[in-house]
Amino acid sequence: MQSTHEQVVDEPRAGFAALHARWRTLQDALDTALMAVGAALMLALMLLVVADVSLRYLFNAPLAWSYEVISSYLMPAVFFLAVSHTLKVHGHVAVDLLHQRMGRRLRYAVQAVLAVLAAPVFGWAAFVAAQRTWAEFAAGDISTSGLGAPSWSVSVLLPLGFGLLALRLLLDAAGFAGTLLTGRTWVALPPLSGAEEGHAP
Repeated sequence: MQSTHEQVVDEPRAGFAALHARWRTLQDALDTALMAVGAALMLALMLLVVADVSLRYLFNAPLAWSYEVISSYLMPAVFFLAVSHTLKVHGHVAVDLLHQRMGRRLRYAVQAVLAVLAAPVFGWAAFVAAQRTWAEFAAGDISTSGLGAPSWSVSVLLPLGFGLLALRLLLDAAGFAGTLLTGRTWVALPPLSGAEEGHAP
């Protein structure tokens, strides 16, 4: 039979776990939607490259605006819309030489500390980028790409991507810390190279 003291201790932990799960569900849904947009833009990028190359070499009539659209809009959008989801599935470049020699609990502790340290960096980057985007919007600046589009339509991708990445890092930090405190897996560890650990669901 569970004591009253154990119930008092466990209820806050259960509440934090439920809050973390809801936060994770919301961000996962948003990241999935942005990934769908990014995938559509990647397809558009590929079709545009094929069309430009075909017109260039078959009819000597390349699309003069294709390079600017690809470099100023499609490539940045594909990157920043996917950056948070990529962290979720452990798709970013990582060096796990030291992690190979750590126990599971130490790995969770290290991941929590790293996430706590990284989140403010990207949060600050999102804040600075948002200030610049707002300044460009307020001033009515035009992009130097030659397309005549407002410059904020490009720079808005930076605060969006950096902001979601900062939130994902905070989510991971809470998940790693929660796992250490409760002994129940809130967030899966990044898989080690050569190991059979799966990606986070």
